[in-house]
Amino acid sequence: MFPGRATTLRPALKTLALLLCFSLHPLHGGAQQAHPTESQVKAAYLYNFGKFVRWQAPPSGSDSFDICLLGKNPIGSALASTVSGEKLEGKDIRVKNISNVADATHCRILFIGSSEEGRLKSILAMAKQSNLLTVSDMPGFAQRGGMIELVNQEDKIRFQVNVNAVSDAGLTVSSELLKVAVKVIGTNQAREIGK
Repeated sequence: MFPGRATTLRPALKTLALLLCFSLHPLHGGAQQAHPTESQVKAAYLYNFGKFVRWQAPPSGSDSFDICLLGKNPIGSALASTVSGEKLEGKDIRVKNISNVADATHCRILFIGSSEEGRLKSILAMAKQSNLLTVSDMPGFAQRGGMIELVNQEDKIRFQVNVNAVSDAGLTVSSELLKVAVKVIGTNQAREIGK
């Protein structure tokens, strides 16, 4: 865990634990939706991942914490709603839709839509150079060099972490996040990142 951040990470860890329990299927017959939608759960994960990662060289000249969305994705409005009025690292969170990874200069987190699968290798190479935390829900994302893959298991959204990809990009992920991942890909040495 990051030194001195235990008190701020506990509520975030509780939130992540709650997210792991959410079902994707709303209760039928009620006027209100009892469970969050898949997009809302994914948006909440993106927001909370920002609490468990440290960037060695954060982008300079930005007064906001930017989460960028690349390609077609259904979570943009859910993410904007989730982060409205929230802060990460003391900065307001801004959601940006981008069409090219080169436009992600001030971004911290990059969500890569499945529409970008054909360009994934070049996107990940550029993202690594920019110290971006890469997240996607495309199948096999973490095994192909992405950092965090959102997966659907038993009608719940979970996540896998590729610790080698995280480390190679100069990022540090809290061991607390790794404890709630359904799968950690990489070496045992990398598994201990953040302790």
